[in-house]
This record gives sequence, C-alpha cells and structure tokens, in this order.
Amino acid sequence: MSQTLTLTRIESKLFLREWTGLFFVFVLPVGLLTIFSLIDDGSGSSDGVPASFLPTMAIGIGIGILGMATLPMILAGYREKGILRRMSTTPVRPVKLLIAQLLLHLAAGIVVIALILGLGSAVFGADLPAAPLPFALSAVLYTVAELSIGVLIAGLVSTAKGASIVGNILFFPSMFFAGVWTPGDLMPHAIRWVRDITPMGAGMTSMQGAWSGHWPGLEHLVALLAVTIACVAMAARFFRWE
Repeated sequence: MSQTLTLTRIESKLFLREWTGLFFVFVLPVGLLTIFSLIDDGSGSSDGVPASFLPTMAIGIGIGILGMATLPMILAGYREKGILRRMSTTPVRPVKLLIAQLLLHLAAGIVVIALILGLGSAVFGADLPAAPLPFALSAVLYTVAELSIGVLIAGLVSTAKGASIVGNILFFPSMFFAGVWTPGDLMPHAIRWVRDITPMGAGMTSMQGAWSGHWPGLEHLVALLAVTIACVAMAARFFRWE
C-alpha cells in the first residue's frame, strides 16, 4: 500500500506539470460552463434545454477527456518508453503504477465535478442537484466507466500517439451521441436510444435526472456497468506491459 501511495504522489506531481493536459481536463470544461452561462438569459431553461444541461455537459466532457485521452496516453507512453517493462523486474510491480494512475484520475474527476458544481452555484447562481446521492452514484459510475475505457485503449494501443488518435476517434462521436450538440429531447428520435446506452450519454442523462431529484434509470445503470465490466475484462485479457 505504501508503494502505491508513493507512486500516486509521484504521478500526481508529474500530472500537474503537464499544462496541456490540465487545460483540457480542468480549464476547458470550466470555460464552456462560463461562456454558455453568460450567454444564458437567466430563465434556467430555454428551447427545451433543462438548466441542468450546462453543468452535466461540462462534467461529461471533463471526465471524458480524463478517460479517453489523458489516461491511455500516459499508460501507453510508459509502455512505449519501456517503463512498465523495467518496473516488472523490480519489487514495485507495474500493476501498482496502473492502480496509482487510476487513483490519480479518479481524484482528478472528483476535482472536475467539484469545480463545476462550485462555480455554477457560487458564480452563476445555478441550483445544485436536488438528489445528492443519486448524483454521486451517477457521477462515480460514469467516471469509472470512462476510466475503464481508457485502460482498455492503453492495453490495445502500443504508443502514446496511437492512444491519442483512438481516444479522439471515440471521444468526438461520444459527445455527439451524448447530446452535447443536440441536448436532451432535441435529439432526433432515430438516434436517441444511442444516447441511453453510450457511457457519456448514460452518465450525463443520469446526472441530469439527479438534478431534478430522480434516481438513474435502469437502462443507464446497466449501460455504465456493462461498459465497465466489458472494458475491465478485455483490458485484463489484452493489457501488455511491454
């Protein structure tokens, strides 16, 4: 445990030195929330878009970047540089580095959520989720699902550049099907079902429901759990340390 915590501290310091990653994970979601909140007329809902859409959109994007961009790029980069192979010959097993990265990215996801909720409430007067427990459950399940996708990408792609390409290929369609550009019930009926079964769509929809005091829908819970279990199982089967 002490080795894992030490690795987590070291990896956290390295993570904080990467200004590009920090910008996309933290500044970009906060910036989107700020811009669209300033544009909003203050009515709380317009054109069928609920007031909860902006914060859940910002959280969805921030955590999506953590899972589909930063985590797989870091892990694939370590393999590419031979770090994981060299660690396998020491008492500090590479799996502990993997655990440290997961803890780091889980903590970063919590920071993203806290920033969005705090900024939205303190600066823009946005309401907090009416059902905190369902919101926390939805946020955790969504974060874990996205991180499991990141581990799978890192397990299948051999280089950091390749992981970045695969992550982007997954990330931008995920935003589309989650309703980032066509929110909520404004999405065409023909593709609305895709929103409910994709991780970002299920996560954002569940968090929006918690804003109104509802528990996540069964289909959203099943989607998030299924993605997590499938990705973890495939990563365990195909993840290569060198």
